[in-house]
Amino acid sequence: MRIVRPATIADANLTSSNVPETAPATYNGGTTYALGDQVSTWSGTVATVYESLQNANTGHTPASSPTWWQEIGTTYEVYNSGTTYAVDQIVISTTTHHEYQSLANSNVGHSLSDATWWLDLGSNNRWRMFDQSNTSQTTNYGEIEVALTITGRADAVSLLNINATTVHVVAETMADGVFYDQTFELVSDSGIDSWYEYFFEPIVRRGDLVIYDIPAYADPTITITLTQPGGTAEIATCVVGQSRDIGILVYGAKIGIQDYSRKEADDFGNFQIVERSFAKRATFKVWMDNDKIDAVAALLAQYRAIPVVYIGVDDFASTYIHGFYKDWNIEISFPTKSYCNFEIEGLT
Repeated sequence: MRIVRPATIADANLTSSNVPETAPATYNGGTTYALGDQVSTWSGTVATVYESLQNANTGHTPASSPTWWQEIGTTYEVYNSGTTYAVDQIVISTTTHHEYQSLANSNVGHSLSDATWWLDLGSNNRWRMFDQSNTSQTTNYGEIEVALTITGRADAVSLLNINATTVHVVAETMADGVFYDQTFELVSDSGIDSWYEYFFEPIVRRGDLVIYDIPAYADPTITITLTQPGGTAEIATCVVGQSRDIGILVYGAKIGIQDYSRKEADDFGNFQIVERSFAKRATFKVWMDNDKIDAVAALLAQYRAIPVVYIGVDDFASTYIHGFYKDWNIEISFPTKSYCNFEIEGLT
């Protein structure tokens, strides 16, 4: 078993991202756009973002010119205290990186922190992959590419609830250049144990990827690229940090989920079902060296209120859980070996 302790990802650490937070310039029919240029079209406070597919792109309206423009996502107007907003209009803050929905008409001059006028909808699209939710996803057409400059050291990258065909991870420093460069294919072979299944079962892709073999250089820049050709790349959780080996997961581990969906039956037995989020749960028993007891106990106490990534065993992605421990205890069982028992609760 291993844990990944998260490095802080603040504005200064997110060096770059191709997921738009603020809207690019509004489309102008008289402007000539080059390959890769981005523009916005507006409906109220909602900006639809398009990327040019060709050079010499002039006079082609994005919404009706699919050979010239590709829609890559949406974002919202940046809040302006002098603008009057209608009920349900959504804006973003580039300070908190959250989206806010107006709760009333004639909403002008009210701070986004005023809960009587604004509903906090959580992180905006660019920042959802760094929030404390395993459900809300950062999405972008074609690929998501972020560059993170880490303060200190990081040897691990955890990507959870993802939808992509490949993941490319590059780590480098100004002094040393590139010292890690790996591409990971996400085709899953889980459940494929015959040639018939190999050829005829639908292709399933891994939804979680954890790597922890990055050399631990100081203050690295780690670039992560998720690619989904012809579709939308998605990721719910990105945790970059240092890993720590706890011990060996023993047989008898339990994994499952807690479902927060509502299922209510009426007097005739007909169910009304409201689908909601779920959270992973696990019970792990770990065989560890006695000379680790004090260090592990101190480490776990330090992260009692900070979400970390727990990796039960590499072979089963279902044992990758981003969340907290509900409880842990160490049984000092033998002269050189002991057991550490975990009850782990994942974030929704």
